[in-house]
Amino acid sequence: MGTRSLTKVIETYTDDKGKEIKTPIICMYKQYDGYLEGYGQELAKFLCPFTIVNGIGLNEDRQIANGLGCLSAQLVSHFKTQVGGIYLYPPDTEDCGEEYTYIIEQKDQISIKILDYNNKKIFKGTPEELLTHINNK
Repeated sequence: MGTRSLTKVIETYTDDKGKEIKTPIICMYKQYDGYLEGYGQELAKFLCPFTIVNGIGLNEDRQIANGLGCLSAQLVSHFKTQVGGIYLYPPDTEDCGEEYTYIIEQKDQISIKILDYNNKKIFKGTPEELLTHINNK
């Protein structure tokens, strides 16, 4: 039996009235190996080198994503390598029998929040902090 997980990318912005608005971009369902030491570690390693930008420079030498929509596309491209295993669901999808939910957001930097099957937060921090957390278990 697999350890199912959901990965959500959520864009946050402030509207004209100062209210914070959260807009889900994608929900990626992973059928197996969704636990922290498996997929969580792989996800953190994927995200670590990224810088989120607003516009692409001519001589860019960093690993960048032009906003969270671009990062979402790169995320799916990286993890979806064969038939099955990874599926895209509507962005607000919940309760697919997942044991872990990974939520990727970005304010000043990329952050990952991880919820367990009871929606209890078990981690929140940067991809680098997640790697440290996993390695110190």
